[in-house]
Amino acid sequence: MPTDLEVSFPATTRGLITALETIEHSGRAWNFGAEVIARLLIIVEELISNTIKYGYGGECDLPVRLRLSALPVPTLIYEDDAAAFDPTSWEHPDGDLAPDERPEGRAGIKMVLGLSGTATYLPRPRGNCLVITFTPRRT
Repeated sequence: MPTDLEVSFPATTRGLITALETIEHSGRAWNFGAEVIARLLIIVEELISNTIKYGYGGECDLPVRLRLSALPVPTLIYEDDAAAFDPTSWEHPDGDLAPDERPEGRAGIKMVLGLSGTATYLPRPRGNCLVITFTPRRT
């Protein structure tokens, strides 16, 4: 059974839904565990939504590319062709506020980084690449 997935979707609501279905199916097939799959789905939804809203300025046929690997740990590589934006270096001026007290748009980046095991931004000549790893959380 393959342990790598590479797909591309248009930056649309339908593309987002298809991406989530594809990621969930692969995560289950690779036995990621419900907790890792849930984190992965939340992150993918947040990233694609942000690309649509802020990166591309609305739904369009521009691509969102996802690569998912199972080994050695679940790893997501997220790419788009939007203007450069490094969420790992974004300062969180409202970081101490409760999520419902933050201005719109500022809770998502912190959530993505908090749900990730690691998050590394790789600049591209045109667009963005974010490499996210996932490890099971200890309870």
